[in-house]
Amino acid sequence: MSALPLRVRVALALAAGMLACGIPLWPVTYADLNFLQRPAFVTWLVLGVLAAVIASLLLPRRVLAPVGAVTFGFVLAVLARVVVEVTLDPTSHNLWPFEVVIAGGVGLLAAVIGVAGTRLAEQMRSGPRR
Repeated sequence: MSALPLRVRVALALAAGMLACGIPLWPVTYADLNFLQRPAFVTWLVLGVLAAVIASLLLPRRVLAPVGAVTFGFVLAVLARVVVEVTLDPTSHNLWPFEVVIAGGVGLLAAVIGVAGTRLAEQMRSGPRR
């Protein structure tokens, strides 16, 4: 993966976060949407952790880059939904800032868990430092 340019790896990490949020979110109608129940919080968390593992393998060994990419991907997925649905019905999504904050919080939590787990696994695999 290191053969890919950095901007491509960042775009892939961002896409992983966006899909982790969007796949369970986009099929649910706005009337049925409840961020803590449907899409299931656990589904979001698991997919977010998976996206964070992918991002941490794609991006440099720093922690902030993959965490930021996944979190921003979650936010972009919600913003994309808001833009599409407000275009169709301008009266919908009157609480969209809360949607963005909730998605960002779940994305941040999942990203921290996934990146920390990946970095810990990398340290354990490489053995103790001397």
